[in-house]
Amino acid sequence: MKIQALSIDAVRLPVARPARISTRLLDRRDYLLVRLRAEDGAEVGVGYAYAGTTGGSLLADIVDQLLAPALYDSDADDRVGLWERLYRETLLSGRRGAVLRALSAVDIALWDLAAKRARVPLAPFSAPFEG
Repeated sequence: MKIQALSIDAVRLPVARPARISTRLLDRRDYLLVRLRAEDGAEVGVGYAYAGTTGGSLLADIVDQLLAPALYDSDADDRVGLWERLYRETLLSGRRGAVLRALSAVDIALWDLAAKRARVPLAPFSAPFEG
């Protein structure tokens, strides 16, 4: 199935109890939220990444400008090949920090889409730890 739609959102959430460290106030958390849909349109894969107290919009720009062009019309089932292709797309932009966080959100969305289409959980069920 080819990837036909991609939604990218930077999300900022306030924290319930702000804290101070050194020179910063930690009063919010930024995330990147990625949703993608294949051509059949039945399921939506969702992935996210933590960006820190700022940077959600930076991660969204990375997906939009670096990764999205390589995603459209790509085979959503070729998750390993697509990850390698997206990683190559980041060669000149850097392969650490924000770039890898953005790539991980896309990767999670691809795996989530595959699990939903196969009607299986993304993560295997595990019994609660009893110690």
